[in-house]
Amino acid sequence: MRLYNYLIKYITYPIWMIKDRRFNLYRYLWEYHNYNYPTPDALRHRQVKKLENLLKHASLHSNYYKSLFQKYGILFDDLSKPVSILGKLPVLTKRSIGQHVDDILVDNIPRDELTEDSTGGSTGTPLVFYRDKECFLKRRAQELFFDKWIGYEIGDKVAFFVAARHHPAGLKGIKYRVRNATSERILAFDPYRTDIKYMATFLDRLRSFKPEVLKCFPNSLYIFAKFLSNKGIDDIKPRVISCTGETLHEYQRELFKEVFQCPVFEKYGSFEVGVAACECAEHNGMHMFLDGVFFEFLNSEGKQAEPGEIARLIVTDLFNYGFPLIRYQIGDVGAYSEEYCPCGSPLPLMKKLYGRDRDILVDQNGDPKPGYLFVEVFNKNHIPGKFQVIQGSNYNVSIKVVKKVGFDQSHEKLILEKFKDLLGNTVRIDFEYVDNISREPSGKYKYVQSAISPFK
Repeated sequence: MRLYNYLIKYITYPIWMIKDRRFNLYRYLWEYHNYNYPTPDALRHRQVKKLENLLKHASLHSNYYKSLFQKYGILFDDLSKPVSILGKLPVLTKRSIGQHVDDILVDNIPRDELTEDSTGGSTGTPLVFYRDKECFLKRRAQELFFDKWIGYEIGDKVAFFVAARHHPAGLKGIKYRVRNATSERILAFDPYRTDIKYMATFLDRLRSFKPEVLKCFPNSLYIFAKFLSNKGIDDIKPRVISCTGETLHEYQRELFKEVFQCPVFEKYGSFEVGVAACECAEHNGMHMFLDGVFFEFLNSEGKQAEPGEIARLIVTDLFNYGFPLIRYQIGDVGAYSEEYCPCGSPLPLMKKLYGRDRDILVDQNGDPKPGYLFVEVFNKNHIPGKFQVIQGSNYNVSIKVVKKVGFDQSHEKLILEKFKDLLGNTVRIDFEYVDNISREPSGKYKYVQSAISPFK
């Protein structure tokens, strides 16, 4: 098996990269190979220089940013101080991108050399954007950097518990089966099929496949892990589990460690900026990849948040020169730390990821309450059923409930009491009993969503 992995890593995988004209992937991998060793100041200096280069490029080649810089009186020479200039610019919203796609595109990279992509559409309308070829390769190298960090090597067998659009391109047909056997080595679980019969069939395939790594949306893997736990099955033993796409809750992490008997790592990633942060073995927060993304954390007043404060994540993509995303309001909420991790990495920490801004509820005083607090009410009290918490624009909260055996009025009363403690007595809380709660278009399951933003 080790010989086969060696052949994939050093022979067949490079062949597929050459076939796809992805020659520079290994150059970027080599560039990031020593990324753990510079000082924090050296990395910050390097990041600021990359930010300066991106801003200058956008000012010369993107009509949208030319107009924006002109509107705010920003001259080309001013861009030599990129961090201070960045703070003068408005945040870039999904709506603005949708209205100005052609203007954001640069004029020095041909359109046919750009790849169109889109977000999962969790807000109802997918965001369409573009990447240049080098951005794609750098993103892949960035992901492989973190994968290697947690123990994955090219050639390892991977079981995917994510939506189909997150799979590598093509897992069907003879050509793609050959590619999968000699390069990606993936077995994919269908998160839309969670009946006992399908999961039993998939278990048989998983036993035969013998995955070394599980990559998942936490809620998808949780369903399968509960199935294994209820059956007393403990013979699926990957080397590591990598979670992204959704907030990883502590009860999920504990179940994964119990069922699969391996370390569990959380990553932060999105379609727009790739896998941009990852836990190390200390599990002390997620290290942010400074070469690829410039992170800002803005509080409810639109100012730089304090360490540990709940804040909007504003990102500038330092890789994408074909379709610059500068001060992009990605829709996620987190908190950063000024302290560095005991592991010794110079990469700074995102101390906590709270999920999407729609995962944050607002109490009767207008203060934000992270969604995981409400999820914990159900899980810490072992309340049987499937739930979704929705806060409308009128501050009232509706709780959708798919009942399971054992759910009764005492559970409803307990939920009501706990939610009132979190939100205040003036917030109205209603229960809606349903037969099913659908996933989002992206394949993710939303436990909590709000129509009210706690941020300006």
